[in-house]
Order: sequence, then structure tokens, then C-alpha cells
Amino acid sequence: MRGMRRVAVALLIGLAAFGATIVVGAAVAQPYPSGPVRIIVPFPPGAATDILGRVLAQKYSETWRQPAIVENRPGAGSLQAAEMSARSPADGHTIFMGHIGTHGANPALYAKLPYDPIKDFAPVSFLVTIPNLLAVHPSVPASSVRELIALARAKPGVLNIGSPGVGTSAHLIIALFSSATSVSLTHVPFKGSVGAMQALTAGEVQVAFDSVTALLPMGRGGKARILAISSKQRSPLAPEVAPLDELGVPGFDVATWFAFFVPAGTPPPVVDKLNTDTVRLLRAKETVERLNRLGMNVVASSPAELASHVRVEIQRWSKLVREANIKIE
Repeated sequence: MRGMRRVAVALLIGLAAFGATIVVGAAVAQPYPSGPVRIIVPFPPGAATDILGRVLAQKYSETWRQPAIVENRPGAGSLQAAEMSARSPADGHTIFMGHIGTHGANPALYAKLPYDPIKDFAPVSFLVTIPNLLAVHPSVPASSVRELIALARAKPGVLNIGSPGVGTSAHLIIALFSSATSVSLTHVPFKGSVGAMQALTAGEVQVAFDSVTALLPMGRGGKARILAISSKQRSPLAPEVAPLDELGVPGFDVATWFAFFVPAGTPPPVVDKLNTDTVRLLRAKETVERLNRLGMNVVASSPAELASHVRVEIQRWSKLVREANIKIE
């Protein structure tokens, strides 16, 4: 009898384990996505990056037959959007659009960061880069980068250079340019790109770095003189504008970048599917052409390539922020 009981107990345990295996296997095998997917964009509706998110959301919805919805969470240096995304369930149904700030400069700019850009996120794919143009007011007696550098060195601190705000990508590029060329420019931050561009038009600032879409119309309209582009890669919107690297600032190569991340702990198969679908959609001819028209250069990547880039960016901007003594109160 005791032997029969042992057999019965063993049989029950085996059946229970078999049932659990079936349940777990079913959970793992559940197709992704199994419901709506949120894309957290830390910028306001209508911004170029918002359009980028919506382009991909539409493509995801068509591919997955599940709704992909853009959720705009602007402000506070993208800190709140990043923290909220990092604390979301790690199931691939929340995607965060990180950038040069959230996963590059913010660890150095803020004394207390409410998230860890490496530990709290799993990289999915690079999306795009948006290079900045360097321009001067038409009254500035400089028709080239070399002439601008010579003028700034002859009159240190006299030239004002505008940016959309302290700690923005344009501000970081200004600091990098000043360091690379050993010039002293007086930084004048504004509340957004519109204010900086209005100040350049009015001659309140003599120099500016800003996106291709912000400065190109001003240059072609005679309101500013465009001298160079910040990245080594030229813009499809302005292929005639040469890189700073070719115009007297060798090695200069920087652009605002954007990428997709999911919360840390997201299952690798989900990350892999997200990466595969994202890269395929980004490289589609229709998508490339549409994003090019917005001044964006498509740069799809593997998760490993993005992870490596984030580490390099954090080191790069930490050094610059420390040397330039950039602080956000």
C-alpha cells in the first residue's frame, strides 16, 4: 500500500509539473505584441520627432495588426518620460524614444537622475540622426568657417551664439565647437528653437547652431549665412553644405540622435522581433524618403550597436560637460 501511495504521489507531482510546463510554454509562445503598444515620445505633438514616432507607429500597426499609439510626454529635459518608460512593464508594449540627452548627456547634466540609462533600459535600434547647421547673421564679416574662427579668436566673447536652451543638443554642440576650435563665444540660451532663430534674424545673436529644418529656410531666404554642417555625413536636404570636418575642424562629427529602447528585463525574443521589424520598416524606401524630407538621416542598427553607442556618448558628454562647466539647476 505504501508503495502504491508513493507511486500515486509521484504521478500527481509529475502531472502538476507537466501542467505547469504547458502553462509556461503557452505564455512564452504567446505572439508579440498581444495588445496595444505605446510609443513614449518626450516631445510635443507636431515636432519632427513626433512625426518620426507616428510614421513608425503607423507601420507597426499595419505589420502587427495591433494598435501602436504615440504618447507625447514633453518637458523636464525628458526626465519624466524616461523614468515613466523605465518603470513600465518589461513586456515590449512600452517603447521609449530616447535621444542624445536621455542616453548621452543627462547623466552629466543632472545631479540626480531618476533613471539609469544603461541599467534601466534595453536597447532596440538606432532610428535617425539630425545634424545641425552652423550659421551666422548676414552682417557678420565671415563667409567661411575659417573666417568665423579667426574673427572669434580676434574678438573673444564678443560674438553671441544662440541655442534653444541650456543642456540642449545645440548647446552641447556649441560647447564642443568652442573646445575644438579654441574660441570664446558668448552663449545665449532661449526657450526653444523659435526664439533662437528669431534672435539670429534680428541680429541679437550673431551665430547659431540648429537643425537643418530650422536653419535651411533662413539661409535660402537670405536671413542667415550657412557655413557648415555638424556631422561628417551630409544632409539629403542640403547636400551642398560641407561638414565642419572638411572646413577646418578635423574630426568634428556630432548630430542629435534618436533611438528606441524598452524597459530592462524585456524578453530577448521580444527585443529581437522589435529590432527586426524596426530595421525593416526604417530601411523601406518610402520611409527613408519621408524622413529625409524632414532633415533626418536613417541609421538603423542592432541592439548591441546601440548599446555600445550609448556608452560612448555618456563618456563623451560627461567629459565635455565637466570641462565646459555646463549645469542645469
